[in-house]
Amino acid sequence: MLLHELDLAALPFGLWYFDGERDHIISRAGATGYHRDHIVLHEICHMLADHNATPAAADGLTDVIAAAMANPHTNSQEELAEAFATVVLKQARKRPPGGDFEQRASAVFGAA
Repeated sequence: MLLHELDLAALPFGLWYFDGERDHIISRAGATGYHRDHIVLHEICHMLADHNATPAAADGLTDVIAAAMANPHTNSQEELAEAFATVVLKQARKRPPGGDFEQRASAVFGAA
């Protein structure tokens, strides 16, 4: 999985797509901290649940965004993704800081 930060007017806060080889999650460039983590986890839920997977045949980022906008998630898919992100972040805050898990998570999500 690759994480990308972009500042595109047509981009919702986050977007997940599969390019045929790996998953990509795009978040808005200005999102930081808890908000960024929530966006990424929200998109991970869409990825894990295979919600409206963008076809690998999309040619470039413009096509990926257009396909996602033309085929929006259902309300129940969005509710699931929001709940997933919220619960994961809530559980992560219960763990004592500085352990091996936190160090690995920081490396994966690029947190300091």
